[in-house]
Amino acid sequence: MRHTNWKTVSTLVTMIVIAGCQENIVSPPQSSSAAPVSMMMAPQGAPQLSLMESATVGNNNEVDFTVTSAGGVFFVGNHAVVFPAHSICDPAKSSYGPGTWDSPCEPLTKPLKIHASVRTAKLGTWVDFSPSLRFVPSNNSNKWVWMYMYTPSVIGAKDLSKFAIMFAPSIGADGIDETPSDASLRTYVDTWGGVSTRRIKHFTGYMTSSGRSCDPTSEPDCYPNASRSLSADSH
Repeated sequence: MRHTNWKTVSTLVTMIVIAGCQENIVSPPQSSSAAPVSMMMAPQGAPQLSLMESATVGNNNEVDFTVTSAGGVFFVGNHAVVFPAHSICDPAKSSYGPGTWDSPCEPLTKPLKIHASVRTAKLGTWVDFSPSLRFVPSNNSNKWVWMYMYTPSVIGAKDLSKFAIMFAPSIGADGIDETPSDASLRTYVDTWGGVSTRRIKHFTGYMTSSGRSCDPTSEPDCYPNASRSLSADSH
């Protein structure tokens, strides 16, 4: 029986211990598109996690977890989100929406409950979060929030362009590449461990491709079940 396994190296320990705080100046995003590249090219602040398939984790999962100001590593099925300390903008006091991702905000100081939904189909995997949140902007990669997705189809892959983690406004929605306006959001791929990761500046959801193609008009398992009925649920 396989078990979900993870290990965190000193980079993550350091990242969680450091008390991140709001920075007054954030460099403007890079304007060039950034295709997925090897994990070996990830910024120094990217934690190293090992995600493994679990026999007890199915394609459909609902997970609740609570994040405090200390941050931490939180698992959603075979996937994970890493929050540094003081990295979440207080949703009651901050703006939200395109154009606000790099705006200064007041960090959340009290525990926050987050719900996550996972759906996997032939085309790929979607992870959707609520409530909608954005994260404290920073030029320091040790203070970035990171999304990790278990992507076994990347093992041994030569062409990494298919395996970007893209923003998805709802489960079943087509992925949106955010790197043309901000290259710091590029995906880094571990072709040995089957893991993809990237910096995220906000929730609601993200998706990564399986690397396979399918026809949603003729293959009911191309997208998650009832995906199109969920498409109106854009946070």
